[in-house]
Amino acid sequence: MTVVIMVALMGSGTYAHEKARPTAIKVHQLQVPMLLGSHSRNGPFHLLPTGTTLYHDRDFPEGFTRYKIYVNVDRFPLPLSELDDPTSIVPITAFAIDKADLKRILARNPITKDDLAAILKSGQLSKQEIRALLDEYSK
Repeated sequence: MTVVIMVALMGSGTYAHEKARPTAIKVHQLQVPMLLGSHSRNGPFHLLPTGTTLYHDRDFPEGFTRYKIYVNVDRFPLPLSELDDPTSIVPITAFAIDKADLKRILARNPITKDDLAAILKSGQLSKQEIRALLDEYSK
């Protein structure tokens, strides 16, 4: 009798393990920095660095896609509060960097040589726009 129970428990443990296996998650790793800001390009902005992994959350019929980003906060406890409505999410927006954005970034924020190279190679700016921007920036 003990052998039968042991086999049954081992079998159910394997089944539970297979059921708990997570489904595949689609991700995207940034090859080029992206601009983060409010819903407008005119507000304050920050850069989401090259190499950041974006975890696909869901697609919306309006044409945008929501991603999650995981952030480790090191030795700085943040106060937490309860969210009354778990469906009320207020996301920030990420933009591809265009000529005007790059001009603002170069004027206000230090970026690495590698990030600048990635932005220039991204295809968002034409060679003519890059030349004009570099001419203007070097004055």
